[in-house]
Amino acid sequence: MKTGYTLTVNRKLVIPLIVFFATSIGLIIIDMTSKIFTDGVNTSVIPKVISFESVYNKGVAFSFLSGAGVWLIVLTSILTVAAITAWWFMGRKTVLSNVGFAFFIAGAIGNLYDRIAYGYVRDFIRFDFWPNFAIFNFADICLNVGTVLLVIYFVFFAHKKEKAPANAA
Repeated sequence: MKTGYTLTVNRKLVIPLIVFFATSIGLIIIDMTSKIFTDGVNTSVIPKVISFESVYNKGVAFSFLSGAGVWLIVLTSILTVAAITAWWFMGRKTVLSNVGFAFFIAGAIGNLYDRIAYGYVRDFIRFDFWPNFAIFNFADICLNVGTVLLVIYFVFFAHKKEKAPANAA
């Protein structure tokens, strides 16, 4: 008589999922923490290179769509759900795709949270050596890193088929 059940876990599927969730949660925590500690702060971090300058951005990149209000929340919500859906159907296969989607989705969630909670995104990183460049935040870095990783994944790796086992008929 059996007294319990044995759970078999496919490590090839579970490890990338753990990588995705651990990475995304960690990045969201870093983003939110960095925004809390820099809100209202204006200080030089590395003189003439980088400083923290707290600004509130009601738009997207370079304050584009700053008058969009609730429509911007709706649009970024749809895009975030689309990214999560794309990860679920296309990106769970490799560590690279999971990390790329984790960065992208964490950045999207970090900025979406700000839009919903405050009506704007809290930006604070300024390049002093490039005065006309936009002030940005950690979530923006995550979005860009995620985009680069996903481009690398989809251009170089996504089209490769998995090798069939040698003993397959």
